[in-house]
Amino acid sequence: MILIYIIFALHSFLSIDAIDLKSCAKWNTTGVTIIGSNSPGNASHQLNQPQGMFLHAATNSLYVVDTGNNRIQMFLLDQPSTTGSTVIANLGSMYAVYVDDDMTMYIARRFENRVEKWIKGTSRGEQVGDQCKQCRDVKMDREKNIYMIESGTHTLRKWSTKTNTSTRVAGRTDELGRTIERLYFPANFYLNSESNVLYITDTMNNRIQKWNLSSSEGITVAGANDGHSGNDASTLANPLYVWVDETTNIIYIVDTDNDRIQRWLPNQSVGTTIIGEAGRGNANNQLKRPTALTFDKLGNLYVCDSKNHRIQLFALIDNQACIINHSHSLFVKTTIVINLTGFLVISWIFRNL
Repeated sequence: MILIYIIFALHSFLSIDAIDLKSCAKWNTTGVTIIGSNSPGNASHQLNQPQGMFLHAATNSLYVVDTGNNRIQMFLLDQPSTTGSTVIANLGSMYAVYVDDDMTMYIARRFENRVEKWIKGTSRGEQVGDQCKQCRDVKMDREKNIYMIESGTHTLRKWSTKTNTSTRVAGRTDELGRTIERLYFPANFYLNSESNVLYITDTMNNRIQKWNLSSSEGITVAGANDGHSGNDASTLANPLYVWVDETTNIIYIVDTDNDRIQRWLPNQSVGTTIIGEAGRGNANNQLKRPTALTFDKLGNLYVCDSKNHRIQLFALIDNQACIINHSHSLFVKTTIVINLTGFLVISWIFRNL
């Protein structure tokens, strides 16, 4: 493979359509620290044990739950600056944030046992729904219903903003376990509103459960069915975050205690490590207790590297589908824009298949 990079300095962001990630996409395994450093701090460019983040696609803004500093920081990814703006300050026990189209923030406050709604421009939040015991995650569907991970009761609940009622949609209240109808301290979930499917990090069971909203039980789609932990390709250890490509149904997992990011193709019994093969540490090719991930529209991967007090960017470098039979030559052209540094990287890839 011959790879030729042509780099142009840019002073503005170029708008392009979002990239569809392919099944064998590859990222540079050496990341770039775009926010924070290897040491905790409370300056506007620093973080202290961040627990979560949310990429607001319309504004290309990254919201970081800077848990150790009791604040939420917002960073504009179209700009080269690594300095953030504090959008919420002096608010403890935050673990996740969701930002809707109106820029209203929904915050999971774990040890305050609730979700709070913060309308843009206000100085106080208001509780949404009932108590959410050890609340770990929050998201919204297309009908504006609010979904919450109530880790303390081993369930996921839906709050209807129309009827002001709460419904359990996954797990059994106060019943932890490893059977398919139970969860064990779940921490995060991905909601596919179109197909009414949830993917839940069943954290203490070391697995990812796929749960139809109309079902009373889940299906293990990553990790061990029996809940045991491990560090090989077929197991997970304390996974804290899951993201699903709705086009391909490929699952991306923050395998926290293994300090790696795993990709799990549909109907497979093993995953692939895409980031973190170098093991735990603070080098740019290492992670230390990661807690969240997201992708921008260019396919670049962002990882919340909590114990390293930083956000790492891993650039997409190849975006090909997995091919088993190679019988002909092919010329492929790929365009990647890394807007953080203000550079356009055009990659012409010549390869023989």
